[in-house]
Amino acid sequence: MKTQRLTVLSLALLFTVHLSAQEAIEKQVNKQVWKPFVKSMAESDFKTYNDLHTDDVLRISERGIKIGKEYKDSNKSSMEYTAGTAIKQNIEFWFEHRVYSGDVGYEVGYYKITVNMPDQDPKYYYARFHVVLRKEKGRWKIAQDWDTGNINGHEVTEEDWKKGKAIDF
Repeated sequence: MKTQRLTVLSLALLFTVHLSAQEAIEKQVNKQVWKPFVKSMAESDFKTYNDLHTDDVLRISERGIKIGKEYKDSNKSSMEYTAGTAIKQNIEFWFEHRVYSGDVGYEVGYYKITVNMPDQDPKYYYARFHVVLRKEKGRWKIAQDWDTGNINGHEVTEEDWKKGKAIDF
């Protein structure tokens, strides 16, 4: 009986230590990736945005695949254009899964982009995303990024978005 109690206590302690480590990594990822991601997107700051991605980043979307420089160059063009206009956009996230092992992480969630244009009602875009994160020289970066606005024939909508709670970075 005593052995069983010790086993249960040991497992509970290991689980608590694992959760604490997981939470510490999530805070680090939020600080190093997601907070500057949100800010750089809102400010059309392509330099900061691109620096959040590895040099060999693999970006997959419904429009195809872009790798490394091609993806970063497209971000530069897009953000330079947006910076020269009155268009303002914001992105919010919530996560379904966040898993880490050593210097690699995998996160799944949803995002909502709000686009504000002069003299128009805001437009909202919703999608599900999967990212692979890799820690390089002590900093977490996005190594692979996939998203879609359609899952199994179902458009990702505000209803899907409302199933989670946006994270305030």
